[in-house]
Amino acid sequence: MNLPSGNMIASQERAGKFRNTAIYYTAFIILGMAAAVIGPSLGRLAQQTTTTLGFFSLIFVARSLGYLSGSLLGGQLYDRIPGHMVMAADLGAIAVMLVLLPLATWFWLLLLIMFILGLVGGALDVGGNTLLVWVHREKVGPFMNGLHFFFGLGAFISPVFLAQSITWSGEIRWGFWVVAILALPVLLAALIQASPKRLVEPGKKAAGKTNL
Repeated sequence: MNLPSGNMIASQERAGKFRNTAIYYTAFIILGMAAAVIGPSLGRLAQQTTTTLGFFSLIFVARSLGYLSGSLLGGQLYDRIPGHMVMAADLGAIAVMLVLLPLATWFWLLLLIMFILGLVGGALDVGGNTLLVWVHREKVGPFMNGLHFFFGLGAFISPVFLAQSITWSGEIRWGFWVVAILALPVLLAALIQASPKRLVEPGKKAAGKTNL
């Protein structure tokens, strides 16, 4: 039986790193789009929930609380569950919340949706950074810069989708729904691709393992 050569193994490792990095970059495009699509739609969302803009600002408090909670809890999940499963769940939740958001006519339901969006967004933010470090280890520097560039790219193009939605249909729904649809292939790619191994500090044992 022919065993794979060193060059072949190295090539497979590089290909795996490339696929993982591409998943994290596209996930951060979705994260940036989901974060930025809210601002330009404030007036429409306030109208559909019959809420004044002053009171409506509470949605940002709800999202911020969710983001803080997701950032605190997300790291614990990525330490205990294969990272790509957690990332896929985060992307799925973002997609569902973006579908529901322009349909919500009750302000308190909108607050709940915004809290959940912040929660899974914070977890996805922590996860993308963590998994990228696990993939590239000590060479992560330029890849980390790229990760946050793609978040900015998503935030930049999101208002364009919203503007086109209003131009084509006269409403904001499709601006949110397009972002939700774009999240699905990234979700599937994360589920298909193997998660990177957890980075363990020297002298420490991986969680759940003991020395015999």
